[in-house]
Amino acid sequence: MKIAVASVLLVTCIVLFSGHGVFSFSYDYSATMECLAAPKRAQYGGGMIGFNQRTNGSTLSSELGVSNDGLHNTTLSLKTVKLEKGNLYTFSAWVQISNGSESETVAVAFKASNGELVHGGETMAKQGCWSLLKGGIVAEFTGVVEILLMSKAMEIRVDNVSLQPFTAKEWRSHQDKSIDKVRKKKVSFKVTYANGTAADGALILILQTKSGFPFGCGMNHYIVTDEAYRQWFASRFKVTSFTNEMKWYSTEKTRGVENYTVADAMVNFAEQNGISIRGHNVFWDNRVMQPKWVKDLPPAELMKAATRRLNSVVSRYAGRLIGWDVMNENLHFRFFEDKLGENASSMFYSMAYHLDPSMTLFMNEYNTIENSKDHTATACKYKEELEKILSFPGNAGLKAAIGLEGHFRDPKPNIAFMRSALDILGTMGLPIWLTEVDVGGGPDQAHNLEDILREGYSHPAVEGIIIFGGPIAAGFKCMTLANYDFEPTPVGEVVDKLINEWKSGRRQVRTDSRGMSEILLFHGDYRVKVSHPLINSSMSINFKV
Repeated sequence: MKIAVASVLLVTCIVLFSGHGVFSFSYDYSATMECLAAPKRAQYGGGMIGFNQRTNGSTLSSELGVSNDGLHNTTLSLKTVKLEKGNLYTFSAWVQISNGSESETVAVAFKASNGELVHGGETMAKQGCWSLLKGGIVAEFTGVVEILLMSKAMEIRVDNVSLQPFTAKEWRSHQDKSIDKVRKKKVSFKVTYANGTAADGALILILQTKSGFPFGCGMNHYIVTDEAYRQWFASRFKVTSFTNEMKWYSTEKTRGVENYTVADAMVNFAEQNGISIRGHNVFWDNRVMQPKWVKDLPPAELMKAATRRLNSVVSRYAGRLIGWDVMNENLHFRFFEDKLGENASSMFYSMAYHLDPSMTLFMNEYNTIENSKDHTATACKYKEELEKILSFPGNAGLKAAIGLEGHFRDPKPNIAFMRSALDILGTMGLPIWLTEVDVGGGPDQAHNLEDILREGYSHPAVEGIIIFGGPIAAGFKCMTLANYDFEPTPVGEVVDKLINEWKSGRRQVRTDSRGMSEILLFHGDYRVKVSHPLINSSMSINFKV
């Protein structure tokens, strides 16, 4: 008799998390970030704050004051609460401003008894409507903090505030259940004999041949000549960005003399090993990072040189990359804006788009998820700049994506703040990638990296992660994944563990009396072999989850 696989069905797995038994802990990135006529209800019933009974017209208002950080004119004290060391706290509030400019940032900060301020997030608030402020804090001590709202506006109004605590165990439980929901699908197999009757006890061997989630690593020029590095990389990663080799200062050190030898060799290696490449980068908005001959060009000459650069590099690798960082770090820096005008970034995105319309074009920035103290590249300001680029004439069809570098340097990453920033950017409905993740050294480096990677992987809006680390033999010193013998360091062990954890690998199941079997599998490509112990027959199929 012949065994046939009649069908493979994909069924969505729906999982809810109940951290305290009375509410669901879910991502709120689908909520609108537009300014609303009335505030929405407080998350978690207000949590520790308890402002959820307030309604529009029954709000708290600030009095004119001076904040401790010197950046704000007005400070509104919401409440004093006690934090427990190790807990994560999500914060949200609906805010608006009055008696001043039409719009202004409003930030939340947590003030410790010693006067230290921990910034938790910020939003752009307006007059006459309500904006959602999201943020959070990871408690590094047990003690009392005062929750402050701060702005340059003359008055802050706030309603429906929430501060909800989660233990580290609860937070991890939510991540795990979110991974099951957004990174996996239930797959049902039905196995029948050729006459259509159910094949009871059929053995189904399942092998995942490719992951559906791009989890990769930065690559540098050592890959061209170091065979051990090549083997180490190709055995682990299927997506990459080059650390420096595609940048302008690497390919055109002398004006008019282009040299793509190293970049071409790296592209060839990646293609031969099935490794996808994010182009990094066409331009970098930092004056220091320009080729020496570019820095002092007059505007007309700079425009001519930049146009030639863009046409050269984008055309050269057209069809061979999965995306480009067109303008790197254009929130922190403005070399091209100062030289060519406020629409310089938008103009270059437009040029790249029309040169290769199918290419995904990233805006790439640092400190948006990793540093709540940096007010230059907050999620709201990132969103505003990307919307400006997309609204530029001719950019309506541009395939945009959000690139967040993720260079974490604080001793303890603020994962609650990271989630709030991802939530805010998730409202744009665009792919989000963590593009250059690395973590500062110290005894907790491996643990901190795992926390960051789990948070990114579990967030529904994140569609790819690239870490910037590697073997010490290839010059990676900030975050070393392998020693000189290419044995994993503690950080490398975390990476290897997660690579294995986030794939289905080899699995096997048996059918029941109905010829049915069901299993939860990670997204990706699979090869399946079906056999039965009573007959000498088998069948193989390939499918994608």
